[in-house]
Amino acid sequence: MVKATNTTGPPDFIGVGAQRSGTTWWFRTLSGHPEIRPAHGRRRAKQKELHFFDRFGARELTDADIAEYHALFPRKPGQIAGECTPRYMRDVWVAPLLRRAAPDAKLIVMLRDPVERYRSGVQHQLTRTPQRLPERLASDAVERGRYALQLERLQAFFPPERILVLQYEQCRQDAPGQFRRTLRFLGVDEGYDPADLHQARGTTTEAKKDVLWQDLYRALQGALEPQVQQLAALVPDLDLALWPNFAHLATGGAPPREDPRAHRQSPAPTSRA
Repeated sequence: MVKATNTTGPPDFIGVGAQRSGTTWWFRTLSGHPEIRPAHGRRRAKQKELHFFDRFGARELTDADIAEYHALFPRKPGQIAGECTPRYMRDVWVAPLLRRAAPDAKLIVMLRDPVERYRSGVQHQLTRTPQRLPERLASDAVERGRYALQLERLQAFFPPERILVLQYEQCRQDAPGQFRRTLRFLGVDEGYDPADLHQARGTTTEAKKDVLWQDLYRALQGALEPQVQQLAALVPDLDLALWPNFAHLATGGAPPREDPRAHRQSPAPTSRA
């Protein structure tokens, strides 16, 4: 019996964002599917995040670089391969480079209430890189929440039918349904039923999240609301009622004047994001 050999080539799918929106949970669960292979990093270990294109904001992407990228995706016949680097959606130079390196890839975008993503992202980065200035981390976290701008940038290089936009809160509410939707988008067997779909993944910062003081909260909410409105037009099935800081856009009510977390007890975390 001839053993099937691995082949390499452009990834079949790429998770491009957003940071702190459940991407680790989703990608690692997808990677358990027998038809899906994660990338192999430079040390040949299986990886979620390659950060391959980060460096090309400082130098040109060459054909040799593209060949190096393709070599990171071995798979057997009948399998698909991919990676997920949440920074890709944030960096303005990445979308056209993805088009060059993987023109037929499908893109997965996972989004979360941008104020909650800000709260989680700043704490996550402070934990990992405490030497960085908090104000720089905060500015970067705001930019990462400008989802409509980033999605439009992706759509300039990839057709809408090859971009799947998931809402983290919908995935938490209906994990089986949204997971099947993802498998259908990728074109693999939808009958795969992971036993650990609800299992915590990634690094949680839930216990460290503070209520945002009023001036900061109003500034964030006001700066990001136009982006959320624009995003709702781009993604018709986005459920704004699941985003506590922007639910008023779904109901027509007034925006919150202070952090809604100030009036509720934080539940024990059931998922890491």
